[in-house]
Amino acid sequence: MSMDTAEAFELLFDKNNKTAYRALQELQKESVETDKVYPYMDRLGDMLDSDNSYIRTRGLTLIAYNARWDRDNKIDETIDGYLKHITDVKPITV
Repeated sequence: MSMDTAEAFELLFDKNNKTAYRALQELQKESVETDKVYPYMDRLGDMLDSDNSYIRTRGLTLIAYNARWDRDNKIDETIDGYLKHITDVKPITV
C-alpha cells in the first residue's frame, strides 16, 4: 500500500478495520522515517476520545510514534488524556 499521508490518515477511520489497520501500518512506517504525520497531532489527540476502541488505539499508537518529532510540545497538551487510557475499558487499548 503506497499512499500519501493525508489519504492514509483518513483511512484510519475506515469502517473496514483491515483497511484502517493497513493505513495505521503505513503511517507508523512513515513516522519512523519522517515527520509527515506530525502535523496531524491535534487530530490524533481527538482520536483518544472516540467511542471506537480501535480508533482510540490508533491515536495512542501514532502519538507514541511521533513523540520524537514533537517540536511544539503537543504531547504535553494531551498527556492527561493519553495516560487515562491505562485504565481503558478495552484491554487492547490499554
